[in-house]
Amino acid sequence: MTQQTLAKYVVVGTAGHIDHGKTALVKALTGRNTDRLKEEQERGISIDINFAPLSFADGSLIGMVDVPGHERFIHNMVAGAAGIDGALLAIDVNEGMMPQTVEHIEILRLLGVQRGVVALTKCDTVDAEWLEMCAAIVQEALASTPFASSPVIATSAKTGMGLAELKTALHDLALAVPARDVAGAFRLPVDKVFTIPGFGTVVSGTVWRGQVQAGDVLECLPGRKRARVRGLQGHGQAIHRVQAGRRAALNLSGIDHQEVHRGFVCAAPGTLFETKLLDARIQVSGTYVKPLRHRERVHVYLGTAAGIGRVLLLEADVLAPGKTGLAQVLLEKAIVCEPFDRFVLRTYSPLVTLGGGQVINPTPTRLLRRKRVEVIERLSRQAEGTPQDRFLAWVVQTGGASLQQAMAQLGSTEAEARNALDIGVKRGILQELPSAWYPVDALRIVLDAMATTLMAEHVRQRFSLTLPHNALTQSAAGQFSARDLDWLVQEGQRLGRWEVNGSGVRSTQWQGGLSQTEQPLYEQLLNRLQVAGTQGMSFTDLAGLYPRQEKLVAGLLQWGKAQGSLVEVHGVGYVHRQVFDEMAAQLRNLFSELGPFTVAQARDKLQAGRKWTVALLETLDALGATRRQGDVRRWMAPPKL
Repeated sequence: MTQQTLAKYVVVGTAGHIDHGKTALVKALTGRNTDRLKEEQERGISIDINFAPLSFADGSLIGMVDVPGHERFIHNMVAGAAGIDGALLAIDVNEGMMPQTVEHIEILRLLGVQRGVVALTKCDTVDAEWLEMCAAIVQEALASTPFASSPVIATSAKTGMGLAELKTALHDLALAVPARDVAGAFRLPVDKVFTIPGFGTVVSGTVWRGQVQAGDVLECLPGRKRARVRGLQGHGQAIHRVQAGRRAALNLSGIDHQEVHRGFVCAAPGTLFETKLLDARIQVSGTYVKPLRHRERVHVYLGTAAGIGRVLLLEADVLAPGKTGLAQVLLEKAIVCEPFDRFVLRTYSPLVTLGGGQVINPTPTRLLRRKRVEVIERLSRQAEGTPQDRFLAWVVQTGGASLQQAMAQLGSTEAEARNALDIGVKRGILQELPSAWYPVDALRIVLDAMATTLMAEHVRQRFSLTLPHNALTQSAAGQFSARDLDWLVQEGQRLGRWEVNGSGVRSTQWQGGLSQTEQPLYEQLLNRLQVAGTQGMSFTDLAGLYPRQEKLVAGLLQWGKAQGSLVEVHGVGYVHRQVFDEMAAQLRNLFSELGPFTVAQARDKLQAGRKWTVALLETLDALGATRRQGDVRRWMAPPKL
């Protein structure tokens, strides 16, 4: 294997109690003093996070993140630990495991950090026997932590003792770390913001996923403010592109330095959520002495962001130390995240690390605890299985997802999101519609509802053979886009559930027809109209023949129109279809060869009043049989009667 293929980009964070030599180790390894603040240099302690590169001959590069060890600056430590691939745990050989050492290790565990190197510091101050005893004690203390198998190396930043061995161990750690998702959607939690005269806003952080280059447009969240990348630096060197696993500084245009700060995230547009409510799986640390209580107020640390919220337990009113449970976290201010993100919880006051968790759903609805059985079942499905399984469970639970929503849920590129959705289609779980992907079972329910609604409308409008299209789509109109609704209409027709044509829609289950009492009345109406001849009859006249049955008469007339047995002449009344066809034929025979004709000519031919003639001609216009051109009309061939 060549050096080029071995090269890795990873981020390693320091951890350990105050004054245990973390900063001195970083300086001895990299040559860079990470205590840059005047106050840090005067007090001799780290206050904020800082960074230094550690490079290797094979091209691998470790971005060292030095974090403060004082308990007052745990919030800075968590911000620095977010997104690291491994830890350099510093333990003073004279003091051993101290409170902040234990807390830092627990925070790393909660954040999912599994790899580390342990450096016993200041080893030049003790003899070999003491050193051996301290190493044994430390290894025993780490036995129940993620760092149980981590190498323990005796070092001295002052004399250089063990530094070569420590550097080798860090290189081995870098090579063992799984490769980050370089092809995914870009994500960089911001841990520093500053300005450079002549350049403007600069943000820095660890690239969690993807890559970015000059000219790319990013979103800065919360707020979704768009900004363009003017330039890039990696550990002080100008670079054209930066990828996952590296520290980076981004010079942004289009955003002021006061509009972004630590806790913000720069990301590919549309791929992350900003939310005040999380579905999550919570774990209370075994080192915490109290149970976590429902609605307890806590500090929440996710990525480089810190906020205050309440934990809404779903399975019980308390969660004991060492136990895990499902919950919602209700935040006072929006935070940026995606599914599977890990976070740390600390008590509101005094500040003590109580546990942490992992995001299941970043955009849930506020849940009612009285529905806890259904809620727990749903969240359990979303929290288990592979990331693909959990993604599909989310799509099913939400009832469907567009490509943009899938990108945001997965934090992925368009191609990756489409592939994840297509896997759901291949498994028979999802169906692709023009605008989104929907659960197959949910679409069956929608089609059933549309069919039921259509049948109910047939019953309500039982004198119509066909119904308007909205009679079919009204039950789903608020849930689907116009294109997806059209797909549903076509799918129902393909399945033989209804028939659609230009005049409307009809359920294939609808038989229609008149009752035994209605049929004689309908025949009487047709006879009346046939007797009335070219004069026709108005609705008022027809309804007057059947007192207190106006609605039935209106329905029968509608039925007659649908059957083609009668014609409604605009503004006048009804004519028997046979009579209407005879009148139209007379006009056609007279005027189709003579050309344009007037209302007066038609009136004389029909020997009818002007009002009736005008109404008849307007009906013929509407049917396309004639066309009005000013004061005359032309007969159209062929007539559409």
